[in-house]
Amino acid sequence: MKRLFYAVLAIAILLVGVTLTVKNSQAVEFNYYFGIHWEAPLAFMLLTVLTVGIVLGLFVSVGMLARMQRQLAQARRDNRKMETDLHNLRTLPIRDVP
Repeated sequence: MKRLFYAVLAIAILLVGVTLTVKNSQAVEFNYYFGIHWEAPLAFMLLTVLTVGIVLGLFVSVGMLARMQRQLAQARRDNRKMETDLHNLRTLPIRDVP
């Protein structure tokens, strides 16, 4: 059922994209600092901006993912040390207290 839902959703998004491209085929102008000038169809410009946003988001998340992996590795090391200490404590002989 999930696959069917995702397939229908993908087709709907594709249809919206195609109709957006057909209805907005005129060229738009992009001006930025340092004399950067770009003229392209609106749909292509939107797709480019979306792609750049996705790439930047992935780039930022890679740093966060690396930090979380380091923290996980440290937590696993601490856990192994605690388990070893606990095992060592359990193997100690029990002394009678007078």
